[in-house]
Amino acid sequence: MAVPTPVSPEFLLWAELFLIWSAATYGLTLDPLKEESSSVPGVRWILILSCRSVGVAAITYALSRSILLSSLLLLIAFIQPFLRFHLAMHRLAEVEGLWIVGSMVLSFSIIRLLRLGTQYVPGSFSSAQLAAICILASTLLVVVRGGTYLVRGVLRKSSDLLTERRLRRRQGLPRLSKVSFESDFEGSVTTVAASVEEPMEPAVDAKEYNRGRLIGDLERIVLTIVVAAGSYAALAFLVAAKGVVRFDEFENNRDFAEYFLIGSLSSVLVALCAGLALRFALLRLWPELLSLQMQP
Repeated sequence: MAVPTPVSPEFLLWAELFLIWSAATYGLTLDPLKEESSSVPGVRWILILSCRSVGVAAITYALSRSILLSSLLLLIAFIQPFLRFHLAMHRLAEVEGLWIVGSMVLSFSIIRLLRLGTQYVPGSFSSAQLAAICILASTLLVVVRGGTYLVRGVLRKSSDLLTERRLRRRQGLPRLSKVSFESDFEGSVTTVAASVEEPMEPAVDAKEYNRGRLIGDLERIVLTIVVAAGSYAALAFLVAAKGVVRFDEFENNRDFAEYFLIGSLSSVLVALCAGLALRFALLRLWPELLSLQMQP
């Protein structure tokens, strides 16, 4: 069993703030997306967003006694939902992923630069154990809600590609080369779509949509825990079992099969990255937590 790595006050503060930020951003409320909202977010959402951002800043100041760090977390918690709302859906995955990584790196850099330490260390846990708990909880929060944004961004991008291909097939247009498609995609889709009178996408079933989102959330939680535990055989089994359930629909609808495959692989990739990072952290901070790992 690996020996726990000593934790510096700076790293412990970062782990605590990572938990505070992820809980406020992904654990409290579901922020709207522009293409899924019929109107601009109202006063109630602005008030909720303001309260949770101020709460993040207040807790950050209580832990670090740093006005600069508190102001940074306030801006990050407040600006991110607005940026997400005004983004085009096909850019959501890239921006959301960069924002998560950038927020983590920037906050840790400022903590190291100012040599800040946490003001809260409970007596029942060591510094390494507390950091491990914070990272574990934060990872699961980001995987569930943040993973939803990442997967939906990838699915929207793939949906645009499938729609473009379907439109060209109906119009009898020649297939674009890879270079031409990458450079002229936006204009060609807009032009062809304007000439089609019939709607291309069916109405979305709200119950089916919510059920699928819940399945995706649970899937990422389970896969993250499985990867963190090192049970990669169980990972392969879960992914294969999901495909078997939809096998009949794959044979009858190729577009659905591709769409399902892209969404599943995106969700698995998010869980795999999060699980590996979590396993790396736990092995060095609290290896005893992995002593009950599942055996293949």
